[in-house]
Amino acid sequence: MDSFRHFCPEHIGMLIFIAVAITAGLLFMRNLSKQKVSIAVILLSIAALAGEVVQDILLIREGGDIIGFLPLHLCNLGLFVNLIAVLSRGKIQSFFAEISLVLIMPGSVAALIFPDWTYRPFWSYLPLLCFFTHSLTVFISLVFLFRGKIYVTFRHFWYSYLFLLITVPPIYLFNSRTGQNYMFLSYPPSDTPLKWLLSFTGEKFYLLGLLALITAILIIEYTVHEVAHLAAIKLSR
Repeated sequence: MDSFRHFCPEHIGMLIFIAVAITAGLLFMRNLSKQKVSIAVILLSIAALAGEVVQDILLIREGGDIIGFLPLHLCNLGLFVNLIAVLSRGKIQSFFAEISLVLIMPGSVAALIFPDWTYRPFWSYLPLLCFFTHSLTVFISLVFLFRGKIYVTFRHFWYSYLFLLITVPPIYLFNSRTGQNYMFLSYPPSDTPLKWLLSFTGEKFYLLGLLALITAILIIEYTVHEVAHLAAIKLSR
């Protein structure tokens, strides 16, 4: 079989394995010292970046064009966001760690559930490396949260918009000039919720629809965190 389908037995099994592995990893991290957790997250961030590099090298060796494998998707940017977060301190760390959690992680989760690498055999190197790097991105974001590196509050709601304001325009321009589709700004991948979004908004308002979808997800995330903070305060009294 040269491809696989979303939610085929192999895909569902992989999602279950990833969920169990992430849960086990978080439980294991809970018993480590802050220094050991920091070292572990640095190593995992490097491992995720290395996985991306290996993937691109293999694709280029197959005859692929490097311009199509640049780390310009949102999840790819998360590899660098996580490295900056774990190697920095203070407000810089808080900013990038929060970007990792509220913006990068939902994108990585969506990619795991609706992967756009289904055109390859499931057990070939590309899907396996993609599952690996995206899972690490999700895991690292959750480590930041559970180790107290992030305090998600509506006062920080603008963080994601600042990040997108810096990254989206040059990537959109690059897409326009090269015919690429990084961050899925030009068109949505097939068989994903973004395809439904396009059918609802049409091509003319697709980008506005993306912005509205991101805003809705952020509102839900920040609301959940604010409610959790209030609940924690009440329980501590």
